[in-house]
Amino acid sequence: MAKVSVLSDVHILDETKERIQELSSEPVDFPASRTESIDELVARTNNAEIVLVSPRTKITSEYLDRCPSVKYVGVCGTSMTNLDTDLLEQRNITYTNVKDYGDEPTAEFIFMQLVRLLRGVGDYQWRPEPHELMGKTISIIGLGALGQAVAELALAYKMRVQYHSRSRKEDWENRGPVYGQLNDVIASSDIIVLTVPTDTLVMSAEQFSLLKQGTILLQASMGNILDEQAFRQWIATDSNFAIFDYSAGDSLYLAYKDLDRVIFPKIVAGHTIETKQRLGERVVENINNFLTLS
Repeated sequence: MAKVSVLSDVHILDETKERIQELSSEPVDFPASRTESIDELVARTNNAEIVLVSPRTKITSEYLDRCPSVKYVGVCGTSMTNLDTDLLEQRNITYTNVKDYGDEPTAEFIFMQLVRLLRGVGDYQWRPEPHELMGKTISIIGLGALGQAVAELALAYKMRVQYHSRSRKEDWENRGPVYGQLNDVIASSDIIVLTVPTDTLVMSAEQFSLLKQGTILLQASMGNILDEQAFRQWIATDSNFAIFDYSAGDSLYLAYKDLDRVIFPKIVAGHTIETKQRLGERVVENINNFLTLS
């Protein structure tokens, strides 16, 4: 057995916490919030060999220098943008993440928000009269696992689907989505869904200048992917709407929550009990695999 420490709120169920406790040589504390303070991360680590983090926890060279006991970093989520993976490999520290556990429910929630806005059943209505999704043009920026889940539902709604991604997906193009350059697809969209990697700046002032009036922009990616000044100028125009998959307390929520036609749903899209169950199972499986191979 090895000592396990959890450095942030990792959105897992009590049953998973019990299983993690069984794998640890010492009692495990599960924080109710995340922190960006390296001093607090070091204190929470407390000589553990196994640390569990959220995708937003930054694992840096300074942290690793101050926590030489760490032999395994488990991301309780998919994005590893905040891990210095090259450094982890140099120091022979194992790292894992969890894929394919919450993309479909996130896409489901995204379409629930779009239907609410187009039909006017929430605080806003997209146009003076209720509209259908069918026939509207949706552009997906980033056709990874989440982008593909969004594309699947968009096709089911009989939407015109465009996408831009770092690499073309010919198998998806055979099903209907049309590939285009970034500026071309955003300029011809009714709805844009951003599913790019964390902190990938995809919407600069140039891109915002190309948007049609009345576009709906939905950010499903983590981090700062929009030019803030350009976004504020764009959203100030009547009939433009933005939806963010962020919870209260996040930096984007604090920055934009008081702006007109900006929607922050009350819950995060992927936080269902089924998603947490799948996440927890994979987190425990990853720890067991590490312990078996150690």
